Amino acid sequence: MKLLPRSLESLVSELSRWPGVGERSALRYSMALLRSGKSSVDNLKKALSELQTEISTCPQCFFWTQTKHCPLCESYERSATQLCIVRDCPDVIALERFRKQGWQYHVLQGLLSPLNGVGPSDVRINELFTRIKEKNVTEMIIALDATIEGDATALYIRDRLSEEFPHVKVSRTALGLPAGSSVEYLDPSTLEHALRYRTEF
Repeated sequence: MKLLPRSLESLVSELSRWPGVGERSALRYSMALLRSGKSSVDNLKKALSELQTEISTCPQCFFWTQTKHCPLCESYERSATQLCIVRDCPDVIALERFRKQGWQYHVLQGLLSPLNGVGPSDVRINELFTRIKEKNVTEMIIALDATIEGDATALYIRDRLSEEFPHVKVSRTALGLPAGSSVEYLDPSTLEHALRYRTEF
């Protein structure tokens, strides 16, 4: 016997599809909405509607925007000749969280994964190289995940850069032991990267 009313059960079902939200959490969120009153639900409905109709991606860097270009690309304080390459929009937020950086970003919207059929044309790599040419980019910081896909994407970009734009300076974010960590408790992948990308002491 189903205990929940159909509408509440439907909401719980939809919420439980979200990343990191199980059925119990979905039920708690649904109960909170039910108790919050009509105005709160109406505000949520408006926000969800605007999310669907007003948010797009910047045609230059592919970060989220609600205008023609995102604030990062329109900022006069940022250098258009210095690009930081990231996998997705939340990575930009993480890099900007504690200090505003001086560069612009390029969001790939994914990583290369040949085993899964994801090639350069499936992410924003071609747009990246068009931008390098048009904006006379001189430096590139690759801030991609420390995974097989992240490594493959970083190597592909580096090798293609060396062929087409050898003058562009390329660097990658440091990979290895987090500050305050104990070697004993680190996972093998983190230790492997720490040893591979060791620096002179």
